[in-house]
Amino acid sequence: MSLDPQLAAWYERLTREFGPLPDTSPASRRERYLDITRLLETPVPPGVSTRELSLELSGRTLGARLYQPVPTATVPGLLVFFHGGGWVTGSLDTHHWLCLRIAAQSGLAVASVDYRLAPEYPFPKPVEDACEALAWLAAHAAELGCDPRRLAVGGDSAGGHLAAVSALYAREQGIPLVFQWLIYPTIAPDFSLRSYAEFGNGPGLTRTDMEWFWRQFLGADFGLTDYRVSPAAADTLAGLPPAYVVVAGLDPLRDEGERYATQLDEAGVATQLTRALGMTHGFARLFPVCEAAQVNLDRAIAALKEGTA
Repeated sequence: MSLDPQLAAWYERLTREFGPLPDTSPASRRERYLDITRLLETPVPPGVSTRELSLELSGRTLGARLYQPVPTATVPGLLVFFHGGGWVTGSLDTHHWLCLRIAAQSGLAVASVDYRLAPEYPFPKPVEDACEALAWLAAHAAELGCDPRRLAVGGDSAGGHLAAVSALYAREQGIPLVFQWLIYPTIAPDFSLRSYAEFGNGPGLTRTDMEWFWRQFLGADFGLTDYRVSPAAADTLAGLPPAYVVVAGLDPLRDEGERYATQLDEAGVATQLTRALGMTHGFARLFPVCEAAQVNLDRAIAALKEGTA
């Protein structure tokens, strides 16, 4: 399986324009991630408005950004979305263009949650934020102009981890979800998987990156069996909403995403698994610079639209 030529050109551009990280501090990584995002800006699609939300949770207030299709005869469903970035580097702004496209293509409202980041707020704080934000948005969906009967949760990478854990939380709390949308999700700190051996040196995400991200999130202990660390460690996955899981063919995280999809299926959860060939981790954000990334993203959005219809 070969790397898509447009993605290859993208990584060559990043090497040429950015070079190596000057250091691996969270601040440096956040700045670099946002600088790269500025290269991915696209025209705002017609028919989508945005507004900022304040989610009043226990002892804290979280921000969120609501992407809402122009009013139509049908009240839109709501996707509660958690951005990627290894629980450390992402933000509402790094995933702004992606969320705009999701809303425009799916017809769903998208609530992108500004959860607290590690290492300043390590595990379990990002998970607590995700679960409580989902509960808040479920309770307030109707007043936000969304159909509470068409509530889904989703995210990419570390955001896929938070989405998967939030789906388990929703099951336990009786929050009705109709779909979970997991884009190359981070599932477990298992570096023994074959995809780490095959793709751990990049391009894009590397094993070294993931070891660093997990340390920021968990500290030194990778041995935790709490389902909030690895959703696959839950006592059972039965009773979860239907799932769409897409992995990138050239991603160190490929095998853990595929394994989780298999576990969902074996638990009786209606699960669709797609492997995006020639793609690397993070391809969903790269749709402005890679036609194949856009095709794979739009295929995933079509599954989201169907699953929340």
